[in-house]
Amino acid sequence: MSRARVLADFVGGTTTISGNPTFTGSTSGAGKVLKTAVSEITASTSRSSATSYADDLDFGSFTPSATTSTILIYGVANFDGASAKYCYYKWVIDGTDYLSTGSTPIATHQFYSSTSLNNNGYMPSTIFTSVSNTDGGAITVVCQGKVNGGTLWVNRSNNASQTGSPSTVFFMEVSN
Repeated sequence: MSRARVLADFVGGTTTISGNPTFTGSTSGAGKVLKTAVSEITASTSRSSATSYADDLDFGSFTPSATTSTILIYGVANFDGASAKYCYYKWVIDGTDYLSTGSTPIATHQFYSSTSLNNNGYMPSTIFTSVSNTDGGAITVVCQGKVNGGTLWVNRSNNASQTGSPSTVFFMEVSN
């Protein structure tokens, strides 16, 4: 059977290919994964009097391989505050606050660190978004944290002997 016939049958329905055929050529078009990268921050740190935002988790930058593509970004950040305090996360993607529109939110995510967590756990903030790459320039990702009083803990609970995990961002560049 000719390659043209196999391709026509495949596009128009199902076909069985027997033997060990060889396919040549290259893939192209939208949806092709062009580049991936992971930025992981493993260090656990703290910041006292953390009542205003600061770049507590700077995941660096991702430079696309093409001048026009879409960058998918999946991130997980881990903060905690003292018991009976609010803990706030604000993601900043390529210089823009990652917040909902139509209102005036102050955080991407927040939680109340209560005694029910027994100072042993925290709630991570996760995001999944995309950025349109129009110039091939580097794309930055930062997660800022703050609490409404006291210390902000990064990558651990306020009881360091209980819980802690790295914060991570995964980048995937996809062709348009």
